[in-house]
Amino acid sequence: MITVKIFLLKVEKDQELEVRPLARAIPKPLSKETTERVRAITESMLGVDSERILNRATRGQALRDRIQGHLRGGQRLKVTLTDNTYTMISVKRMSSRATYELRLHHMFYDAPESIIVALARYVEDNDKDSSALLGDYIDANQTKVRPRKRQRAVNLETKGECHDLAEIYDELNRNYFGGGISASVTWGSKRSQTKRRRSIKMGSYSPDEKLIRIHRSLDRAFVPRYFVAWVLYHEMLHQIHPVRVKGGRRLVHPPEFLADERKFKQYEQAVAWQKKYIVHLLSY
Repeated sequence: MITVKIFLLKVEKDQELEVRPLARAIPKPLSKETTERVRAITESMLGVDSERILNRATRGQALRDRIQGHLRGGQRLKVTLTDNTYTMISVKRMSSRATYELRLHHMFYDAPESIIVALARYVEDNDKDSSALLGDYIDANQTKVRPRKRQRAVNLETKGECHDLAEIYDELNRNYFGGGISASVTWGSKRSQTKRRRSIKMGSYSPDEKLIRIHRSLDRAFVPRYFVAWVLYHEMLHQIHPVRVKGGRRLVHPPEFLADERKFKQYEQAVAWQKKYIVHLLSY
């Protein structure tokens, strides 16, 4: 998707850690009495079944112990299991406490020992070979990533006040993709009043729905047709270059995607127009 204000995934850089003997031992698993007490409190306060929460905590402890056994520096390890659909592995390295905080998708709970060793090397040294191995494991276990909830039906609206998305889409599909793109396209929702924003997501592509949405701010007389076409072309490219995971991180715009984006005939002109008039797009 094209967005003006880009939020980068913050990755803690590997820092030089001063290894000291730990004064505390690794926490022991919860006792049966404590587990029952936590379950009762959770259910009474939140009104939810705490069995899943407690099971995840127990599984996280077991996985932590497996990884901890392969850490060579003696640092303390904290593991949290998640159902994240975007980031499968997230590591924070904190030198002040000689601690690693590791968030892992639950697919790693029953991982083979080779993957556990790779996790330890990745956590401790940010090892490239281990990163590649973990990326392959994630690719092979994509079925364990929980699918998003089914989206409700969308009323497609392609005819705008100034630009016709269906017409532009058909031209792009014919001229750049040989008719190979199969997606629906629509303008985004209308606003009842003008709003000043700090950023704008000009387009988005949903692979599950095969649906492209273009922001209504672009359906104005001062926005040239080639600029709308460039934004739409960018979103169409997402069907050719789907998001992939590498080293636990999602690659939304890999190098080959960016190379194809530059094939748009008015690419330089569109980029220049965006820089000059973006402030006007932010008000809609």
